[in-house]
Amino acid sequence: MTGIDVNGKFLGAGLNGVHRTAAHYASLLIERARAAGHDIRLLAPRPTEPDPDFPLLVPEVHAGRFGTGQGWEMLTLPRISRGRLLVNFCNLAPVLHSNSVVMIHDAQTYLYPADYSGRQATAYRALLPLIGARARRILTVSGFSRESLASHRVGTTEKIDVVHNGTDHILDVAPEPHILSEHGLEPGRYVMVVGSAKGYKNIARVFEAMRAPAPGGLRLVVAGGPGEQAYRAKGWTPPDGTVFTGFVSDGALRSLYEGAAVFAFPSRTEGFGLPPIEAMHCGTPVIAASAGAMPEVCAEGAEFVDPEDTEGWRRAIQGVLESPERADALRDAGSTRAAELSWRAAGDRLWDVIAPLA
Repeated sequence: MTGIDVNGKFLGAGLNGVHRTAAHYASLLIERARAAGHDIRLLAPRPTEPDPDFPLLVPEVHAGRFGTGQGWEMLTLPRISRGRLLVNFCNLAPVLHSNSVVMIHDAQTYLYPADYSGRQATAYRALLPLIGARARRILTVSGFSRESLASHRVGTTEKIDVVHNGTDHILDVAPEPHILSEHGLEPGRYVMVVGSAKGYKNIARVFEAMRAPAPGGLRLVVAGGPGEQAYRAKGWTPPDGTVFTGFVSDGALRSLYEGAAVFAFPSRTEGFGLPPIEAMHCGTPVIAASAGAMPEVCAEGAEFVDPEDTEGWRRAIQGVLESPERADALRDAGSTRAAELSWRAAGDRLWDVIAPLA
């Protein structure tokens, strides 16, 4: 029986985005490996504060001569983990360790390199094929991502396993409804998007669709992401009265989802697309772009619109607002789909892939 190590470099950064996903996957893997009698270690380059949300993430700290970042991951980690199966959840893995599994979430640096710093995009495009070639298996979060990674020669489709993300973590946090009153919002009287100034996120499409007269007279709320000026700097003009919340806590985000009349997700591509499923968990009708992994991930739980069709977005939003029956049908279908994408199911699928390798 081979020992299992988890690359815990992500513990040194804030647990948001891919790092938060890695924390879930690492916890699930540790739980299942221990139950099966495996020796499993979480390795990190430096001590970290305990996180009450992830009590199993107690790392063994192994400092090295090459710092706590990429040097540690690429040079120190393979020495520490020699002879063991090394599992990596944050897109990168040490090229010098061949008995490894790596989760590569998407191919965005290939598909939309302009939305990433030149150095980051160049490094990823250079490293990912090497990492994919050395790994025993590659994990990714959707069939769309698997095909995208294969088309850019990161790995063959036969070598890439799909593990859909869990999504029900949004229900683990208590709502913080004061976020609505802080921004002068009324439940059911706004359309919501998640903020990002990256071009592929396509927020400008919803800006255009919500221009006066706004569908249903509703306001637009941009939750999280940068402030208004970041969008204007790109030439994107938000509708009058748009609310930019800036950073919000998980509880505030849940309340914003729950209060929205419609959640719009216009992204031109996604490896998975977590926000629309979070909105489904919160009982919000979802309109999503018919692009990337969204049709696969959202399935019957959302209404789909061409990401480039401004009038199509406007009609779809208006249609949900004008038809309580349509809104209720989307809520019911969304709730059913969201329930299928639990972290328990993700952990079981992950263990199905890892167990034979260990």
